[in-house]
Amino acid sequence: MHPRNPYRNPPDFLALAEAYSPLKAHIILTRSGAAIDFKNEVSQRLLTEAILLRDFALKVELPAGRLCPPVPNRLNYILWLEDVLDTTSLALALDSGRSVRGLDVGTGASAIYPLLGCQTHPNWSFTGTELDELSLASARKNVQANGLQGRIDILGADPAGPVLGPLFYSDTLYDFTMCNPPFYSSRDEVLQSAEAKELGPNAVCTGADVEMITPGGETAFVARMVDESLQLRDKCRWFTSMLGKMSSLSEIVQSLRTKEVDNYAISELVQGQTRRWVIAWSFGDVRLPDSMSRLSHSGMQHLMPSRNTLRQPLPRAQSSADVTALVRSVLNSVDGIVLREIGDGSPRLDIIASATRNTWSRAARRKKQRAMDIDSSHSDPQLVCRLRYEEATDSSHGSNGRLGQLVFDWLRGRDRGLFESFASHVERKVVTVLTAKDGQK
Repeated sequence: MHPRNPYRNPPDFLALAEAYSPLKAHIILTRSGAAIDFKNEVSQRLLTEAILLRDFALKVELPAGRLCPPVPNRLNYILWLEDVLDTTSLALALDSGRSVRGLDVGTGASAIYPLLGCQTHPNWSFTGTELDELSLASARKNVQANGLQGRIDILGADPAGPVLGPLFYSDTLYDFTMCNPPFYSSRDEVLQSAEAKELGPNAVCTGADVEMITPGGETAFVARMVDESLQLRDKCRWFTSMLGKMSSLSEIVQSLRTKEVDNYAISELVQGQTRRWVIAWSFGDVRLPDSMSRLSHSGMQHLMPSRNTLRQPLPRAQSSADVTALVRSVLNSVDGIVLREIGDGSPRLDIIASATRNTWSRAARRKKQRAMDIDSSHSDPQLVCRLRYEEATDSSHGSNGRLGQLVFDWLRGRDRGLFESFASHVERKVVTVLTAKDGQK
């Protein structure tokens, strides 16, 4: 579950029923407290409507016979995208309040992603596409009911056209695409999936075939997005999609690698017993830190992208203030580095360093001051790196002992060697000074 997701614990069903009276008749009192029957389609639909109304002031009607989206699960995706966009803004030095445009492929009857995104982010707007006529009408109705038609466009999808159609037909730069694709390739696969659950499904499945089934299943659907993105490239900063099966994730990663798309990210969306994955890829030079782009599961490392975060442990018993001052001194000694402060104003190191070229290596220093050197001060950065200092108490050395590490996040650039060279230069200088200080004690 995303750390900012407020639904870590089961909801207070009685409080929800008080806020949304249609839910009252579906409350079940048990020895462990109030609950609802999740295998009852109406109860499940009313619960979603209640959460959206009470917690997000969204008036949503969910038609029978269509997917009922669980709010906590959908919010996980929105929060992860928020992190991706925040990192993008840091890397490109963009205003965090800038206008953001997203595309929701297959928005569904609820239009829940555009509604949640716009209600929680006043600077976001959406285009949503939908193939099913009933869902299309319902989505438009929900957008209008919340007065968001000025920020959310719901378009009918062309079954014979591209999945990412609006990107092909518009000059608008999109910040992201998102999608909860149809998981299955046939009705038989849907039934086999339900039978495979040893204890049976925890909740009734309310989806129609048009929402859950597509030729080739989710793998083929997302693979089409990958193919289309090769044509669109920089018309969207981040292409993303949810995936419901590990086998699908493996195939999409292989597709990206075959097409030499190395700038991709994988994250996990977990809510209760439901586990989904989300994959993102980009043709731009913004990079996501490992906390957003890599999973730690040992059995999945072959699928993970290359690391964009490097860590250097530092000698113990160093104060945060001393390390911060030293790192700043090292950075200020490098020609051509532009520093940008971030964080909450605390003295702990958290800074963005940008460079238009390598000025720190021995070879670069030998070329310094040559007449033939080109002034690149007005060029776009070839490297943007975030430097942080993380400090933790080392109990094995007593309460005064400290273990710290420098953390380098590669935020922008296409030359991985440049990032690694810069991180190596800074950490070598810092460690040399701190080790010498320890030797003098």
